[in-house]
Amino acid sequence: MSHAYPPTISGVSVVVRKLAHAMRRRGHEVLVLAASDRGAPYEHHDDGVNVVRVRSAPNPYWPEGRLPIAGGEHLAETVLAFAPDVVHSHESAWLAWQLARLREEIPVPTVATCHFVPRFLEHYVRAPMRRDARERVAWRVAIRLLDRFDQVVFPTAMQRDMYQKAGLQAPAKVISNGVDLERYRPDGPSEPDGIRLPPAPRVLAVGRVARDKRLDVLVHAFAYLRDTDTSLVIAGDGAARPYLERLASELALAERICFVGRIPEAQMPALYRACDAYAIPSLVEVQSITTLQALACGVPVVAAEAGSLPEAVRHGECGILVAPEDPEATAAALRSILSEPALARRLRSAGLAAVREHDERRTFDAYERVYFEVASGMTSRED
Repeated sequence: MSHAYPPTISGVSVVVRKLAHAMRRRGHEVLVLAASDRGAPYEHHDDGVNVVRVRSAPNPYWPEGRLPIAGGEHLAETVLAFAPDVVHSHESAWLAWQLARLREEIPVPTVATCHFVPRFLEHYVRAPMRRDARERVAWRVAIRLLDRFDQVVFPTAMQRDMYQKAGLQAPAKVISNGVDLERYRPDGPSEPDGIRLPPAPRVLAVGRVARDKRLDVLVHAFAYLRDTDTSLVIAGDGAARPYLERLASELALAERICFVGRIPEAQMPALYRACDAYAIPSLVEVQSITTLQALACGVPVVAAEAGSLPEAVRHGECGILVAPEDPEATAAALRSILSEPALARRLRSAGLAAVREHDERRTFDAYERVYFEVASGMTSRED
C-alpha cells in the first residue's frame, strides 16, 4: 500500500514501484493499492504488477499527490480477494490506519516501511498549537500506528533511532531504499538525449520542485557565485517552480538557472554525469534517493546538514555538509568543489565506495527476507 504510485512521482512512489517489480521478477505475485491519480477508482497492470487505484481527494499540501480514500470494507475486500501472505504498507496515514484497525478482518502479517518523521511536520502543516505540542502529538500518533505492525522498516539508522528513542516497541530494521548501481554509474553517456543544458560547469538539483525542498536557498546561493561561469540545472517539476523562476529573475540570475522539468528516468544517469556537483538544500529527507544516485554517478555532493543527509553524505569524505538554510555556506562549498580538482576527485572516489552499501540488490534481498520472516512469524527486534 502506498499514498502514490507512478505516474505520480515522489521518493516513496519510486521506491514502491521498483520494489514491486523486483518482487515480481523473483516470482512473487504483487498487488499495489494506491491513490488514484485521476480521482475516480480504477485498476490496471504495470508489467505484471496488479495496481488497484482507490478513490482520492485533492491534497492541499502537495497538489500533484492526491490523498487516498478507501473505506474499511473496500480495503478488506481487496486484500482478502488477493489473499496475500504479507501486507506491506508504505503509507503513514489513512490506508495504514485502516489496515491497523482491520487486523481481525484482515488476519495477514503486516510490514510497514516508515518514510515519515514527525519533526518534519512543521514544514507542511500549520496547526493551531505550539510547534513542540504539535510534534509531541505527531510522535504519539505515529508510534501508536507503527506498534500495530509485525515489522517496521526504516530507510536510515537515524530515523530508526529517533523512533526507538520516542518509544517505538515494534521490531525494527534498517533497509536502504537503494540505488540501481548497474544504471547509475560514473561511466557512460554524459549528455542526456534531447535535453538542452547550459554550458559547464553545472550544479544539479533533482526532485519535486516544492517549497519544502528549499530550492530557494540554492537559488540565493548562486548570487554568491556571480563571478563564476557556473550554471544551476533544476530537474523536476512542482508547484514552487513559478516562485523559483520569479526569484531567479529578481536576483538577475535567470540566465544562470535552467529549469529542465521532469526528465525521463532513462535519461537521469546521463544528466548526473553531465554535471560537476550535486546540491540538496532540503531539510526533510528521510533518505534522499537522488543523493545516492548522484554519488553512484561520481558526482560530488553539497548537502544541508539536516534530516538523514549526514548519514549518506559523510562530511569531508564523500561530500560537504553545510548549515541548513545558509546560501553563503552552500555557495562556498560548491566553489570549493568546482575550483579544486583534487578535492572533487577525492570526494568522487569516496562517494563511489560509500554508495556500494546502498546497492538496490541488497535492498531487494533484505525485503524478501523480511517477507519470509514475517509470514513465518519469525520477526526480529532489530538489525
